Amino acid sequence: MKLLSVDKLEPGFVVSENIYTIDDRLVLPKGTVLDEKDIARIKAYSLYNIFVEDKKMDVEPKKEASQDDLSYAEKLRQTEEFIKFKQHIEENAEKLEESFRMIANGTMQLDIDKLTEPVYHLFVEAGGTAGIFDMLHNLRDSSDAVYMHSLNVSLISNTIASWMRLSNDEIQLATAGGLIHDIGKMMMPPELVNKTTPLTEYEKKAMREHVVKGYDLVKDKDIDTHIKNCVLMHHEHRDGSGYPLGLKNGKIDPIASIVIVANAYDAMTSKREYRDAMCPFTVIENFEREGIEKFDPNVIMTFLTNIVNTFISNRVLLSNGKSGEIIFINPDHLSKPVIKCGLEFVDLSSQKELSIISVV
Repeated sequence: MKLLSVDKLEPGFVVSENIYTIDDRLVLPKGTVLDEKDIARIKAYSLYNIFVEDKKMDVEPKKEASQDDLSYAEKLRQTEEFIKFKQHIEENAEKLEESFRMIANGTMQLDIDKLTEPVYHLFVEAGGTAGIFDMLHNLRDSSDAVYMHSLNVSLISNTIASWMRLSNDEIQLATAGGLIHDIGKMMMPPELVNKTTPLTEYEKKAMREHVVKGYDLVKDKDIDTHIKNCVLMHHEHRDGSGYPLGLKNGKIDPIASIVIVANAYDAMTSKREYRDAMCPFTVIENFEREGIEKFDPNVIMTFLTNIVNTFISNRVLLSNGKSGEIIFINPDHLSKPVIKCGLEFVDLSSQKELSIISVV
């Protein structure tokens, strides 16, 4: 292993340690055999040196912007790290379902430390705040059940709290609140929770009861009040449009405010039996448009300014049928980055008629 200047990188060098940005975001995972696109990705983050293996691999030169090239996401899904993460999060979702069921029927104590322990293992496997969204973005090919959603929200809440530079205690509260926020769904009829077609208005109103039922389940437990509030308030909005209490502004618990954003993002970007996942950039655009009114400003702005950067070098499909790689985030229009389509640079902030319809 040796430390090498990025100016001396060539196709064939093998990355010997995960490459992170200065603000702890994953650029490329360990074991990546560099090609021209990988090198461009590293340079785009203004990195100076990286660790590579002593022996260089022979690689075939690739055609510029070939549609047959693997995208960053496709490469990631082939890594051992991603395969293990996917397996472990699915296993933990099954265990979480059983734990929630036993807590709901009174045969198991609500032990927050024990429940959240697997979340921290998953967090480490994903590469921390640098890699968690890379992993979660690529788990959207199948429908997310309640328990996978709970793990996702816990991981996202942990990441947002870390981005906000909160204390370790506050990060732990956000992690726990995100994990059990939907525990009330254990008290709902399974045919309603697991319905494979869109809910009717009557069913939507009935489903809202999971919030109060969840709070009733945990309110007398020996857990932190902030965690209880995450169960009660994870559908509240600061403009008063949420439920069950229609809380406004400062009346919403600050830890719950983190879970609210994490819950909304994961719910919209996850696939359901009756609908496809929304494109993350559509969700980001919605958050830009109405986020300050509905969500805690500090939480939503921290989330948005960090989440968009996790998509740099990802390949996206545009509404005109062209595809390309994200190379620059417009700070004033976070949902409208600059896309490199072959030799053409498309600035979506100045071409309002175009939009990103999927990350591929």
